[in-house]
Amino acid sequence: MGFEVYLNCFGETLAIGISRVAVRSLFPVIEGESEPDFWRVRYDDQNCCHVGVTALPSEKARLKGLSVDRPCADVRLWEALLCVLRMGSVVMFWPGSPPVVADDAIGMNLSEYITDTIGRPRSVRSGEEILRLLRET
Repeated sequence: MGFEVYLNCFGETLAIGISRVAVRSLFPVIEGESEPDFWRVRYDDQNCCHVGVTALPSEKARLKGLSVDRPCADVRLWEALLCVLRMGSVVMFWPGSPPVVADDAIGMNLSEYITDTIGRPRSVRSGEEILRLLRET
């Protein structure tokens, strides 16, 4: 897939971030091909991508966002991203998508600017549901 997916913390989670170690543990990172803030992820010979992370300025062990460059179609990637969404007030989006959240209550806390700009949030419950939404947009 030739685009990027973005996950950003907002609200209270933006102030405290999410654990870098916890996020990294969700992905099969190839150590020899990765950097501290840019991870090469491989599920198999056909399914790989890059994950870039952005740390809080005051705390490198905590992240405020991540992006997935050219995400693969392997559902394990999307399940991992769902786990990141569940780590707090985190929103995911890609070109043409609505804001994607793991819970309706999280979506209700999105800023009016985001909802006015890219639409009403959609709650997802599985990696397959994210893939279906991706194919719809």
